[in-house]
Amino acid sequence: MATVPSQSVDAVAPTRGGLTAALRQSDGLGRLSTSRLAALLSEGIHQAALGGIVLFSPEAATTPATIAGGFAVMLLPYSVVGPFAAAALDRWDRRLVVAAAAAIRTVAIIATIALIAAGAVRSGAGLATLFALSLVAIGLGRLINTGMTAAMPRVVPDRILAATNSVLVTVGSVITAVGAVAAFAVLAVLGAGDAAVSWTLVASVVTALVGVWAVLALPREHLGPDDEVSSLPTRSVARDALRLFAGGLAEGVRAARSTPLVWVALTGVSLGRAAFGITTMLAILLLRDVESGDSGGPVIAGMGGFGLMSAAVAAGMGLAAVVTPWAIARVRRILVVAAGAAVSAATQLAVGPTLDPTALVAGAVTIGLGAQVVKLVADNAMQTDVPDARRGGVFALQDALFNSAFVVGMVVVLPLVPADGRSAPLMLVPAFLYALSAAVAVAVDLRSRAGSDRSGTQRPAGHRPTGD
Repeated sequence: MATVPSQSVDAVAPTRGGLTAALRQSDGLGRLSTSRLAALLSEGIHQAALGGIVLFSPEAATTPATIAGGFAVMLLPYSVVGPFAAAALDRWDRRLVVAAAAAIRTVAIIATIALIAAGAVRSGAGLATLFALSLVAIGLGRLINTGMTAAMPRVVPDRILAATNSVLVTVGSVITAVGAVAAFAVLAVLGAGDAAVSWTLVASVVTALVGVWAVLALPREHLGPDDEVSSLPTRSVARDALRLFAGGLAEGVRAARSTPLVWVALTGVSLGRAAFGITTMLAILLLRDVESGDSGGPVIAGMGGFGLMSAAVAAGMGLAAVVTPWAIARVRRILVVAAGAAVSAATQLAVGPTLDPTALVAGAVTIGLGAQVVKLVADNAMQTDVPDARRGGVFALQDALFNSAFVVGMVVVLPLVPADGRSAPLMLVPAFLYALSAAVAVAVDLRSRAGSDRSGTQRPAGHRPTGD
């Protein structure tokens, strides 16, 4: 159940001719795109291999605490590294910052290969070292992607910048998924043993090196920043990063609280991610426990079953990209939030307590659909209902909530999770969280409509502004 970045509801893609023109007219877009996509492919392979060694290796005794720790390493850097990356990229030559980050990331992956090949991850110290190396690699991956995004205006003409960036974001998500699925497929066939994971990570190193080569092929200071910005004292990087982090989140909280639909949608996203974290932990333990020919039915246990479940969630997210624009054009958006959360709640209630991997895979489609509908409405609300000057803080807040809530959900239930994941009562907790999200949305809508009826001036929560 990978964390897949959702696309904007109203993202506009350029035509094929426009993309060709962008490559012809740009000064370095080809190499920048090569470096970005190579890094994302490497990241997909790396994260899948990490999941294999930590969660599904036959030599490992996967525990609920190990699962929570693994996902914390994979997700929390996305909430922490961003502001520090932004400060560094606005002070130093982005080409060198990205190249140095990519080179250090490659070294961290090579060290990971050596650690796994030596069988050292079976000890407590070895596992801690694996997590530390993974934290470095994933955190630097975030910095690399941020640097590539910040550099786009330097290599793409303004008139096609938005369209080109939209396509690259979409292609990047696909490339990351391809890397992860390919790694999952290899490990499902070869087994998630130390040797198989080590050889799989070699592909991550090769693609990472391609990314380093591509970005170094660009001229010095070609990716910015402007001279007057880069001349500022370097000692202010950490201070600026902390200020960006604290100030951005505080501004995001204030902006969200001032717009009912935004805070309701963010509440739904947070509760949904916590619920999804709990389900993911239990599903991984169940898939490890179920053998291929057991009562799991046609679903392959272990790594193969996890891959199927991830694919089912992704399919649901794809459906949400079609359903959500249609729904928000016809119904108040706050009610679309309620409907999405209700769909996830009903599905979780139906399939969760069965503890059947086949049912969980089937239900993952509609759970993913409902959760992604809520996420897309949140994106839409922040794009249309929040002033541009405050929008960055709200998106930073959502990013922090999206990743941290997933891990928090796992940690909260950790003392209650059995080693084999077989707990029907715990499978009901996510259903309650989804239902709570739907109830909050309906309650706020009813209160807002009642206030509107009394005053005759207020809009109901979730009502789209004119022209939305």
